[in-house]
Amino acid sequence: MDLVSTILNKNTSNLHLQPIDSSRWIEKMDHFYVAFLLLSCLFTTLVVTLSLLHLYHVLRFISNERIQADLYYLVFMFPVTALCGVIGMFIPRAATFLYSCALVYQMLCLFVTISLLFNIFGGRKELSEHLRATETQINFRVPPLCCFSCLPSIEATERNVRRVEWMVFQSPLLRLVLEAANVVVFLELNHRQHLWFLFSQLLGLISMCVAFYGCYVLVPTTSEEVRKYRFVHIFRAVDVAQCLYTIQKFCFDFAATIDIIRGDDLLSPSAKAQFWTSFMLTWEMLFMSCLLTYLLRPSKTQLFDKYHLRYGSEAIVTYTNQNNNNNVDESKEEEIRHFDALTTR
Repeated sequence: MDLVSTILNKNTSNLHLQPIDSSRWIEKMDHFYVAFLLLSCLFTTLVVTLSLLHLYHVLRFISNERIQADLYYLVFMFPVTALCGVIGMFIPRAATFLYSCALVYQMLCLFVTISLLFNIFGGRKELSEHLRATETQINFRVPPLCCFSCLPSIEATERNVRRVEWMVFQSPLLRLVLEAANVVVFLELNHRQHLWFLFSQLLGLISMCVAFYGCYVLVPTTSEEVRKYRFVHIFRAVDVAQCLYTIQKFCFDFAATIDIIRGDDLLSPSAKAQFWTSFMLTWEMLFMSCLLTYLLRPSKTQLFDKYHLRYGSEAIVTYTNQNNNNNVDESKEEEIRHFDALTTR
């Protein structure tokens, strides 16, 4: 909100009124807000239920412990986002802080996605050796900088791969530092009308763009090799969730700044913008969770190796038994034909 208001050179004295406390908010809210709160609770409950189903499959059907550890974080990305959103809808004063917590977790998941890519190959060193064996270079001419011909392509050494990895990892670390500093400054000033918050948002935005760029550089180098793991689906899900989380927030803040979203007796324009941002995220996380449940079902991805060993072997045994039964039946029929021929003679 601070960044949007500064860009538009808008007076925000009426946007940042002290948010209503949760007890008064729950007591005074009308049926319109109650309906959307109930819907958000329903969506969030379904997201949490699906995440428990995902966790069960990760625990039971994946043997690689490092891949398991990465997927633990990714499994809870949607429920953490939805829970932070719905709790912020009940507690308007904590909504901005909860939004920041979920954003930090999503940036961590972006790094975990790169870690998962390494672990699919066995580690950073193994990935580097594979890229060098296939003569694949790290190309920096990727969207959104694909038109800059001056950007180089470098050899995929382990050191260079680590540097690209740190382009991604810096974002959750920096976000943690910035959010901790934001809390300290807010507790000191008791308001957000300070240059620090503009600087914090701008620095966080730049950091996020650098992290996205690092992912866009590294992921395409291995897209063919990880196709059977459906890794691209996982990366796109994290990528889209990040875009929804940041761009959607910007759009609602923009609408509040130019008076499309107006305040009422209970919520200021900024608080109402945060309310609708949180509501949108609950059903969007449910939709993406359902979509990934279908796309990453164990029968379609090699990540769930135990599933294929168990049910794939059972299918082979069944097929073998059927063939054996068919062979027995054919031998019996041959014996009957031979007996009939002797009887006829």
